[in-house]
Amino acid sequence: MTEVRTTNLFPALEGHKNINLATFRKSGEPVVTPVWYIVLDGKLYVRTGAGSGKVKRIRNNPRVLLAPTTVRGKRIGPKSEAKARILGPGEEELAEKAIERLRRRYKTTPIVDLFVGREEHAVLEIEPVGA
Repeated sequence: MTEVRTTNLFPALEGHKNINLATFRKSGEPVVTPVWYIVLDGKLYVRTGAGSGKVKRIRNNPRVLLAPTTVRGKRIGPKSEAKARILGPGEEELAEKAIERLRRRYKTTPIVDLFVGREEHAVLEIEPVGA
């Protein structure tokens, strides 16, 4: 898989390294979490714990909102509508590629795995609504 940048499907995030990811409870109430991300082949990828609230909420409702933020999570740009899914069985190669790109982009090492849980992680794939 090669990185293709024909059109930026997330123009509001251009030039930003941190975003807020809003997922939605069954009640419709948003839950906002600052996350790191990468873009591969026009889709955005986020790594999180497999048992995290984000994963549970996305299983119930794939709708998410994205917004650029400061490193502390203060929104500094417009929100974008998107839909998310959790990479599943058979997508391990894509998940590992996304994790490796995240490590390179944020200059982290596998020690970060101790915080997220090496064997218990999930990779979220996010694309703009209508894509």
